[in-house]
Order: sequence, then structure tokens, then C-alpha cells
Amino acid sequence: MSPKTKSYQSLRKLQTVCLKQSIPFASYRLPLHPDIITLVQHQSLPERIDSLNGLGQKSGFVMAPFFETERHHSLLLKPESIFLSDNIDPAFINELSRNSGFQSAGMPSGEETTTTPPTDFIQQVNDAKRAISEKRFHKVVLSKVRKEELSIGFEASTFFLQLCATYPHAFVYIIQLPEAGCWIGATPEPLLLLEAGKAKTVSLAGTQVATSADISSYRWSEKEIEEQGIVTGYMEQTLQALQIDNYTLTGPSNYKAANLVHLKTGFEFSQADMGNRLGDFLKAFHPTPSVGGLPKEAARDFILENEKHDRSYYTGYLGPVNIENKSNVFVNLRCLQLFQKQFVLYSGAGITASSIAEKEWEETDNKMMTMMNVMQNPNN
Repeated sequence: MSPKTKSYQSLRKLQTVCLKQSIPFASYRLPLHPDIITLVQHQSLPERIDSLNGLGQKSGFVMAPFFETERHHSLLLKPESIFLSDNIDPAFINELSRNSGFQSAGMPSGEETTTTPPTDFIQQVNDAKRAISEKRFHKVVLSKVRKEELSIGFEASTFFLQLCATYPHAFVYIIQLPEAGCWIGATPEPLLLLEAGKAKTVSLAGTQVATSADISSYRWSEKEIEEQGIVTGYMEQTLQALQIDNYTLTGPSNYKAANLVHLKTGFEFSQADMGNRLGDFLKAFHPTPSVGGLPKEAARDFILENEKHDRSYYTGYLGPVNIENKSNVFVNLRCLQLFQKQFVLYSGAGITASSIAEKEWEETDNKMMTMMNVMQNPNN
């Protein structure tokens, strides 16, 4: 039975109480998985992660920003209670409703965020192409934001369940942390998956709007093939630098994610080859060229100098670590940040020498529709 056909009354009550009382929690549904797992940290604050060393020996839900700053830290929600789907004791929810200990912790207001004008984005794309022609970097990912008013009667718990039902192939989550605020997303891109002795990651780049059910029918431009090749080459070099030589590569192949189709290359290797280096791998992979650019440092510097908004936790990474003997860390894409009366959408596009600024703007609009389609059509 899918999340769309189940009421999840207890889960919805739990999430609503946590949101109202500012209690740290995360609910998530793994791709093609029937269960929703909810983690609640109701007795203490999430841990700031100053170093990724040792992350592999911890358990919880990690959330990291695109770029570490004084405002945005990597955080680990360390649950004191874990629930499967709707199996939640009503007495626990009642107890949480009286927990006001987190309401003074403070949440981001979102007041400083404004919608990106098309002229700003197009100017940034053309500036990026100029920098590429000057050989400052090969590729950079530029993003934009869109601020919208919440509709009357909007319920975050209902929206989360609708995302679960609409996007079975995505990692769907809702998380609230005092420093980070509330985020909801349905991301298609794994950063690192560890399960049953295997480790997996992907190279994901190139974007088209899904118009045909035949996944093999999509064809790709030179720009999109080049972009995918840049990301795949980076992932291979990174694995080799981490002394992972014995990996299996599959693809590139067409991959449908929500209303979009991408080019995807998969990598798989033995988890034993990683040892206890989860933190080392996350540090080496992030940010991948699919969200930052290449070379990493030059592209990141260009983003920080030219984007007028704060990416915050968009294009960072998040997911459960050592929960049920699995770690599932995803890139934070196709997401929004939720505020009291508004929400902010984020999306980006990979810029190469052959990019056309107006088409990149259109691509970012299409990516925002992953969230907006569900927000605008709540009964679908």
C-alpha cells in the first residue's frame, strides 16, 4: 500500500507537533521502499560536526550545507526515538506536545531571501561562460531561488506524504533542525549508499523534461554529453584517489526522476574497501561537479562571488547514517525550505562553454516543478 493510499494519522500528528514545538526530527522514505522512518531528538540538541572523521562510527541523520560558514554547519540529528511508518505511540505524541524546550533555539526566518530575477541569472551564466573561455574552470553550476506564499491550509505532513506517493524513485524527506530550519525534498541523486556489503554512488548530469514513457527514446546534445562526462570523470578520479580501483561502472543511461530525465552512470564497489572512511568519502565527493563545478575550488569561488542568494543547505548532502545497518546519503536537490507563511524553492543548472543562458533558466524552472507540481496539485 503506497503512502498515497494510507492515512498515516499518527505520523502526521507527530510531524505536526514536532514542527509546532520546534523539536528536531527527520522523516524519510528511501527510493522504492515501502516504509517511512522517523527519527526524533527530543531530549538534546543535534550535534555540530566539526570534523567528518569518525562519522562512520556514529548513528543518526546528517545534514551538511553546500559550503561551511559561521551560519551553516554540518549537523547530526542523534535520535532518542525511532519509528517505522505509522507505528507511533499516541502517549509519546502527547508528551511531545508539552515539550517546549526547543522553542527558544531559534529558526531561520527567510526574510533576507528574495526571488532571483531572470536578468541576474542570465548575466551570471554569461559571466560563467566568459570565465570558462578564460580557462578558469571547465564547468560551474549556477542556482536560483524562488520565494512563494504558502496556501491557506497548507500542511507540511500532507505535502511530505504526497511527495512520497508522487515520486517513488526519489529519496523523500522532511527535516527540522534548530540551526537549519525545516526542509522538504525529493532528491534523485545518491552521494553514497552503503548496504549489504556494497557501496554505491552515481554521476548524474544532463536534463530534459520527460515527455515520453519510452525512457530509451531521449537523445542528448553535445553540451549534455560533455556535462555528464565531466562529472563521471571526476567521480572516477576521486575513487582512484581514495584507493578504490576495483569498481564496476554502468552507463551512461537515461534515468527518469520526477518530471525530468537525466544521464546517469553508476559506480559500485565493496564496502570493505572503504573501511571506516565514510567521512573521508563524503569530504572527497562533496560538492560533486553536478552541484558545484570543476575544478572544485575555482567553481566554488565563482559561485560564492556571483550568486546573490545564500544556498544554505541546498546542494549540500543529507541522509541517515548507520540506521538499520545502512547509510543512505543523498545530494540535497529538488527541495524547498519551509517558513511560517512562505517557502523558498532552489534549483540549479550546469554551465559549460556551450550553454545558452535562456535555456539554462528554463531548465532551472523545470527542476522547480518537481516541488511545484505537488504544491499546486495537492490532490493528484
